[in-house]
Parts: sequence; structure tokens; C-alpha cells
Amino acid sequence: MTKHTNETDASNSTTITRRRALSAGGAALATGIAGCAGLTGGGGGGGGGSSDGSSGGDGASSGDVEIDYWMYFGAQEREEMTALIEEFNAQDNGIHVNAQGIPFAEFLNKLFTAVNSGNAPHVASYYGSFGRHLEPVTHSIDDYLSDGAKNEYFDIAWNNLQVDGSTYALPIDIHGKALYTNDSVLESAGVDPDFTDWQAFSDACDTIVSDTDSRAFSFLNWNIGQAAFRAYIIALTQAGGDVVTGEPGNYEVVYDNEVGMETAELMASITGERGWDIPQFQSDAARVQDFLSGDLGMFIAGTWSVNNFENENGELPEDLDFSFQKPFMFPGDGDEVAWCESNSLYFPTNPNHSEAEKQAAVEFAEYVTQNNTLWASAGGHLPAAESVATSSEVKNTALWQDYGTISTMYDMVTNGQVRYQPKTSVNINSDRYWGSFMDMYLQNTDVQSGVKSSADALRQALDQ
Repeated sequence: MTKHTNETDASNSTTITRRRALSAGGAALATGIAGCAGLTGGGGGGGGGSSDGSSGGDGASSGDVEIDYWMYFGAQEREEMTALIEEFNAQDNGIHVNAQGIPFAEFLNKLFTAVNSGNAPHVASYYGSFGRHLEPVTHSIDDYLSDGAKNEYFDIAWNNLQVDGSTYALPIDIHGKALYTNDSVLESAGVDPDFTDWQAFSDACDTIVSDTDSRAFSFLNWNIGQAAFRAYIIALTQAGGDVVTGEPGNYEVVYDNEVGMETAELMASITGERGWDIPQFQSDAARVQDFLSGDLGMFIAGTWSVNNFENENGELPEDLDFSFQKPFMFPGDGDEVAWCESNSLYFPTNPNHSEAEKQAAVEFAEYVTQNNTLWASAGGHLPAAESVATSSEVKNTALWQDYGTISTMYDMVTNGQVRYQPKTSVNINSDRYWGSFMDMYLQNTDVQSGVKSSADALRQALDQ
């Protein structure tokens, strides 16, 4: 079984037979790791080559409009997307999709290179908050959308895909980060997981450290700057701060101000004077392993991260008792929101693409994003189409009913408690900007130096 080994958004799925079986039953969890791993900066699962059942031009009927689709998904999400492609191709609608898997770490470079050489595919997966970064190599799709397409999706996801008033992508899902609690650890410490404020959370963490052999809380779930960035945004926003101010295309970096520094100090104190976590990573996935073994009581991680808990049989351990809580315990008078992102479908520019091919590409994208019920159980994501997210197939999954990851995400989305990262012209997920936050957390650099170097690097990139 393929497992992701880092923090990225690339994920996977299942064959049609398995897809339909799981959609009908709803209770079984799909196996493997969902690749929202790092919502994006690191590498994900998903190797090169064509995806099963949809490679080359095989299966296309004479006269079909053929479109090429690049995806970075791995494991379950790859299987689910492959199943959706096969279902779409089987409709005899005059369109045939050829899909190719591209390793996540190589995806952006390959896409920009393909556009510059005139070899870009018709459709390509990437994150919804990257619209401004991808705008130079993609085209808007407003002229190709079906009537009322906007109304199919959650407003927050749709609005995030707008660049200068035009639609550049369609969202597959909405996934975000929150607080996972190992309820067995909390029970041993006599701690109630319903945290109402920072003081209650701090008292609980101190009690776990003093009354058990477990560490209390990790700000991170993965050893990568992108994970630090996403968690930092949650705490920073609740403190009343921002990464940038202004409008897309005219941003001013501001997190090296007093609020940003105080939030970074809080982050670093978790492995420092508070002693809730240790300043080392024995492996990239160490915090997941510690959570599963009961050596860690709580950590910040994504909705998709529940897939990291699965055993070799693709099942959640029977002795693992955990909860997924809204991460609104950080101090400050800012907004109670969590970081979120959307796997999305973009439409790269290519002078060789005909109008018929562009129309077919959007038709395919609408089908995939509005018929993906298993995306919830396979990837751990909330489908971005509201009717899919509220369907019985999704609401009857274990992740909605028993574990509360997707239902909690749905609640946050419908109550406006999620927020996308800034839509910058640069790849804001890069370790170039957030690697120093890992160094701060691991006590390898001081907060003042770390925040300043991070902000200066982002400021310089945005000014270019």
C-alpha cells in the first residue's frame, strides 16, 4: 500500500468496482494515505507515467475530442480520480480523457516548461490558492462553463478561484487543518478535550506533561516548512495578524510586526520553555507515529491526515481513540478561522488547443468535481460541490459519522471558519520562506532572526 511520507496535497482513490461498493456502503475507509500532504510544498505520492485505464489514446472512439489531463495524486486519490476518468470516458459523449501522473515535486516545473514549449495538457491539477501564480500559464474558463456552474460549489471555494474577476479553475475539494486529540492520553490526564480558550488549553497541556508519560502538543505534524506555515497562519490569524495586507498583486508582507513575532514566539515556546514537545524529529513522520503510540496527546494536522493513521490493512487501529477539534484555542482577538486549501483543476494555455477541446476540458472538469462522492472517504477531503458534500454517500462515511473529520470541516466551511492562504504571484509554500520556521521550532535559530529572514525573502520575491 502506497503511503505519503510528507506534507502535501496530492492524494488518491479506487477502481470503479471499489468506488461503487464504498459509495454504497459508506462506512469503510479507503486504504492508503491521502496526499493533501503538505498542502503543498513538499512532494506527494503519485509517480510518473499514465494513470491506469486512461493512458495514451487507448479506448478513444474515432471522432472523439481527446484531451490530456495531468495529475499529481497518489494512493487512494489517484485510484478515485482514475475511476472518475473511466466513468467519464464510458459515457460515449464524444470526449476521451488521457490522464498522466506527474510526481508532485516536479509538477509546477513540468507544467511551466510544457506551456513554454507548446506541449501543455488541456487540464492540470493544482491548488486553488495558486491562481495568481498560474495565471500566466493558464486561461480563464468563464466562456466554457455550463449555466449555473458557480452555484454548484461552496462560495468560499468558488471565490478563491477567481483571479481579477475571472474563473481560472474548478475546485475538487476543500481540506484544512485542525486539532487532533488522542483521547486516551487526555483521559489518562483527566483532561477535557473541549478547549474554550488558550488558558484552558495551556492548563490541559501542562497537566498532560505532569501527569502522564506523553508529550502534550505538537504545533507540527510533518518535518517541512510548509507544515509550519499552515499552522502558523492559524495561530497568527487568531492573534489578529496577517501574513500580508493589501490586494493580490500588490501585497505588503507584515508578519514580521509585533503580532507576527509574538505568534512565532508562542510557536517556538512549545518546544522551548513550555516543554510540550521536543525540538527534534526522529523521522519526517515522527509526530504521526508518536500520536499513534500514545506518546503525543495532540497535534495540528489536516483532514486528510487521518489516512496516516491506517495500518498495513488500510484500517484505523481499533485501539486508537481520537477526535478532530476546531483549532480555535490560540490566544488573541482575531478571527477564529483555520487554514484551508482546494485541490483544483486548471486549464493550461496551448496554441494548439481548439475551441472544441477547451470546451471538452471544462465539461470533464465539471463532471469530476460534481460527481466525486468517494473523494471524502478516499482522500479525507470535503468535496467542493455542495450537493456532493451533503449527499448520503458522504454523510454516511466513517469520517463523517464516527471520526468527525469531514463533518467538522463541513461545519467550519458553512460557518465561514476557514480561510485560504494569500493568492500570491510566487509559490508561497516554498521552504525558501518557511524553512526558518522549522528552525525556530527545533530551537536552531532565534525567533527574531528566523521571522526576519522569512519575511525578507518573501518580500523580495513579491517585489520582483
